[in-house]
Amino acid sequence: MSVNFLSQPKKKTHHYFIPCEANGHKPHLVRHKSLNFLSGLILFGKILTTVLLFITFPSQAEFSTVTANRLIELTNKERAAAGLPVFMHNTALDNSASLKAKDMLANDYFAHDSPAGITPWEWFKQTGYNYTYAGENLAMNFSEAEEAMTAWMNSPTHKANIMNSNYAEIGIAVAVGKINGRETTIVVQHFGKSYVGSGQEQFAKGSTAVAPAVAGVTEVSGGKTVEVAFQDTQHGLTATVVYYAEKIFLLLLVFVAINLLLTIFIRIKIQHKPIIIHCLFVIGLGLLAAFYHFHFLESVAGEAIKII
Repeated sequence: MSVNFLSQPKKKTHHYFIPCEANGHKPHLVRHKSLNFLSGLILFGKILTTVLLFITFPSQAEFSTVTANRLIELTNKERAAAGLPVFMHNTALDNSASLKAKDMLANDYFAHDSPAGITPWEWFKQTGYNYTYAGENLAMNFSEAEEAMTAWMNSPTHKANIMNSNYAEIGIAVAVGKINGRETTIVVQHFGKSYVGSGQEQFAKGSTAVAPAVAGVTEVSGGKTVEVAFQDTQHGLTATVVYYAEKIFLLLLVFVAINLLLTIFIRIKIQHKPIIIHCLFVIGLGLLAAFYHFHFLESVAGEAIKII
């Protein structure tokens, strides 16, 4: 007597995936019970992700304040580790950074010089900060302060600004808005040394990069600036959670779509409209979960960090 050990798994596969007489031409994976489970899984994942984001950063204002303070802390930590004096926090530099951030969002650009030709040092002067030395780092598309800081430190020109011994003070502005039609987060980091005597003014920019986006200026005199761009991937917890949640939603909807096509076309003369409608509902739910964003960081987490 011979036993086919492959027959049982094969039969079970047919029951779950392939419409046949044994399962009433309704594969188990597209029956209402299975589809309800998948719908619940998608809803649970979306709600959990959204709740975690709102607990972490309940508002854009909270994100801006927490991130700015954290970036000052991280910057001074890097300087202290290198044996340099830490920066003093200067509200005039906060204001100049805020003016620059607002101008970038209002005029849809990410660069040291505005489309209207306004140079970075003009923002310093508008807030009454007279400098002997000044510098600017920019970052874009980050969901955590650590990501922007890592991108800057991986860029020689941005790191040079952070480690520049000519600077004594720092100001930071973090903002959320749209650039090129896409929701983004931006940070402007201003460095300076207050004007004393009649020394020559110098301004330093960082380079350009893509990671979340970070921008900076290398030290330049005579009004000339040099920009270099870089890009990096986000690796923080927030970005990771959002990234994998969206991938799971897409995987589930593709899984349901494939099973729906098998159910429809393998026995094309035998159709179950309630199952087809239910499958389409789950696919729509998966698309909604993957692409509709309730929290602003969902739009940013999948982007690369950009710095200049």
